[in-house]
Amino acid sequence: MAAKVLVEKCNVTGFDDLMISEALRLLEDGEVRDREGEGALGDSAFSSGYITPSANGAAAAAPGSPSAQSGSPNLLAALLHSSYQPLVPGTGQMRHGTEGWKCLETSMKAFQQLVEGTGPAVAPYITEEVQDLLHRSMHHPNRFVRETAHFTAASMCEALAGQRLLAIGQDLAERLADGLSDNWSQVRYAACVATRTFMKCVAQEEQHRFLPMLTGPMCLNRYYIAEGVRLYSQETWRRVMGDGGRATVAKYVDQVVFYYVNQSKASNHAVREAACAVIAELMEKVDRAAVSPHVPDLLRAVLLCFKDSSWPVRDAACTACGRCVVSYPQETREVLDSLYALWFDHLWDNIPTVRENSAAALANAVRAYGEEATTKVVAVLRELLPQAYQQPSESQKYSDLENTTTFGVAARRNRDNDPAVHTDQDMFSCGSLSARFSTERLVRSDGCNDYGFARAKEPWEGSDGAIHMVKELAAVAPAAAAQFIPQVADLARLATFQHAYNMHESIWRGLPALAASLGVKAFKSQYLELFLPPLFADLRCGHQLAEAEAGKCISALRDLIGPRIFAGRLDEQQRAAMESDANILPPKAHSMGEGLH
Repeated sequence: MAAKVLVEKCNVTGFDDLMISEALRLLEDGEVRDREGEGALGDSAFSSGYITPSANGAAAAAPGSPSAQSGSPNLLAALLHSSYQPLVPGTGQMRHGTEGWKCLETSMKAFQQLVEGTGPAVAPYITEEVQDLLHRSMHHPNRFVRETAHFTAASMCEALAGQRLLAIGQDLAERLADGLSDNWSQVRYAACVATRTFMKCVAQEEQHRFLPMLTGPMCLNRYYIAEGVRLYSQETWRRVMGDGGRATVAKYVDQVVFYYVNQSKASNHAVREAACAVIAELMEKVDRAAVSPHVPDLLRAVLLCFKDSSWPVRDAACTACGRCVVSYPQETREVLDSLYALWFDHLWDNIPTVRENSAAALANAVRAYGEEATTKVVAVLRELLPQAYQQPSESQKYSDLENTTTFGVAARRNRDNDPAVHTDQDMFSCGSLSARFSTERLVRSDGCNDYGFARAKEPWEGSDGAIHMVKELAAVAPAAAAQFIPQVADLARLATFQHAYNMHESIWRGLPALAASLGVKAFKSQYLELFLPPLFADLRCGHQLAEAEAGKCISALRDLIGPRIFAGRLDEQQRAAMESDANILPPKAHSMGEGLH
């Protein structure tokens, strides 16, 4: 690093050649910081104008060093017949096949610094051999090498902007499309950076040559779960497409659909999740004439994701299917029976958000198919709503406590600290409810319950899903939902098992929207007094989330109905709670006018 400063500040005859010679010698040093320092030195030498024959060798040697090559094909036999001899990294034949990857990564970083320091003057040194080495590195087995190679490609695009970049544009765009589809988020991000740089350096009138390959990957990454990739891709889309994004997707819809369907089968669950989101967007927002021929393929892809072993993928597929039936109701009829079975099954899912989104998807089915769908939903609601009464009570195990209320605060605290609850339990993989070391995921079946986990459904979860369904149904068919309101109020009083208050959270979170859908006047006159006792009781239930949701619900109902009218329905204790409870928010300014209700 000291030599870097001298090269930048001093003009000593012969010093530049000496330093570049030393940089080449240390480019494969065993210490990674030395290798990166040599790249910085080379950067300074180039940017200071010392482009010499030695520099020509440096530009070519950085990505193509011996360490970039894999080990001897006879390595296994050699290991079996002789002992391993430690050697300097990158030299000799007796080395592990992956040993050079670290050198390759840092050599690629050094090459990137050389390109950035030299700028357009490096163009003569970007030979076909260098391009080939870069392209191979972008497909390297090691993800760190792939990541660095994509950042290097971005630097090379800036150095070669113009006709030279157009000449290699087709090959580079193909590799960028692969990088944008990589299973590693870090590689995707590097590919996003390289893609934006590439499209910026290509003249606008020439971009159409590369959009068939890049439109699908660029569009999908706008929904990728990694925030850095997602936000960067959204900004890239705005810069490249402007206001013409939908038209571009419609123009290249064949390539886009092919890419989406392939990504829905990717080995990375985050990619499958993003694929569901963009498929729904495609069917919802892009020209029907372009998308209609592809609807069957898109529906099959989403339906397959609906049976995924990863619950975030099922969740995304569930929502996507609900959006699809609204956009293409007739085309969806072909798979409608399968969708109903999956939606109803996921209404009783182990994951709260899956239950909630299944209810929203079924509401979309009611919007699309009217009375036909309403009849099916009402029949399932009659079955699911009472399920919580079948939930086994846990209060007997902790009945020796002084607090003898039905599963009261003390009992719940004792249960939470019970070692039996936290000992010898299954471990689960991220996004999946199959046991971490289970082989169940390898077994595929053909029914609704084929997504790979075997955790028994809890009865209260069925009631919880039905509560979400009542709220969603009220928004599209209020008359059909009204018959279930008294049952929901009864469930709000149920507190005989540990997760009863989780169910209460769902009730209080959805009650203001339910009241608005039914109409303020009808809710106030027929149903409000059914909910007031359990609603105020949950302000002191000892379950913090339920208490918070109860407070928010009271605040919302007060603002919806009007503070004075709402206060007139309360008893003395409830009015006192309105004044003192921290979970109840102050009235909104617009709710002070009582004449609105």
